[in-house]
Amino acid sequence: MKKKELDNYPDFSVLMSVYEKENYHFLDQALDSIENQTVVPTEIVLVEDGPISNELEKVVDNHRTNFANTFKVVKSIRNQGLGASLRLGTEFVSTNWIARMDSDDISVSNRFELQLKEIIKNPGLAVIGGQIQEFSRDPSIIVGYRKVPTSEPSLRRFIKWRSPFNHPSVMLNKAILNRVGGYIPYGNLEDYYLWARIIVKNYPVKNIDKILLKMRVDEGMYQRRGKNSNIRYFYALRKFLFNNGIINLRERIIGDWIMAVNILMPGWLRKNIYQHILHKGK
Repeated sequence: MKKKELDNYPDFSVLMSVYEKENYHFLDQALDSIENQTVVPTEIVLVEDGPISNELEKVVDNHRTNFANTFKVVKSIRNQGLGASLRLGTEFVSTNWIARMDSDDISVSNRFELQLKEIIKNPGLAVIGGQIQEFSRDPSIIVGYRKVPTSEPSLRRFIKWRSPFNHPSVMLNKAILNRVGGYIPYGNLEDYYLWARIIVKNYPVKNIDKILLKMRVDEGMYQRRGKNSNIRYFYALRKFLFNNGIINLRERIIGDWIMAVNILMPGWLRKNIYQHILHKGK
């Protein structure tokens, strides 16, 4: 793509967070996938969520040196979790569009171009996400897909039961993000709670019906989805949806019951349900 064509796209930033236990090889691959896009970001904002390892620091330093545009590193004194890190990082974002990315995932090469084309068509969008492909160990080992709805009415129906966006795939309108209160620490549900606040306010949202991201999954992911500590956040989120008319009493009771079952089931069963039912391959 010629430089003059790139100039027609809105400026945007990539917002990431990394902490000490993450794999430096994975971070290197994630940053490579950002820097080799058909449309590269105006800046990368990376939050170090507490002190990180020397290996991770070397990867960050290499990319900060080699990246053609601005690369900001924000250092947090202690580990606070993803929600707090993204809230902190948002303060350092200088553009109105924020592309989310996790430190162990891989964006497809034209991800940002596809999203920016949608933004040009509808600059009032609050969120523009897409589909993800899940892999284990190596990007070629596909274990599933997480398909989310594309139209706004279907997204409003989907949020009654599950998160309607694949968080690491989204681009966010920073002005709207700030209007609804920004990222708020909320267990492992900071993204779901954010989508709920955006949809309750009736801001326009959309998903692209194309794979934008390859997401790395491991055994730990299925265990984390059943953490007991998340249950109070989930019930609080269901109450928020109920109080704002997104779900009715029957839907609230059914959803609360499903969550209780999810918490109590063993990790191996949760893994099978996700891989063979919820995230099954094409």
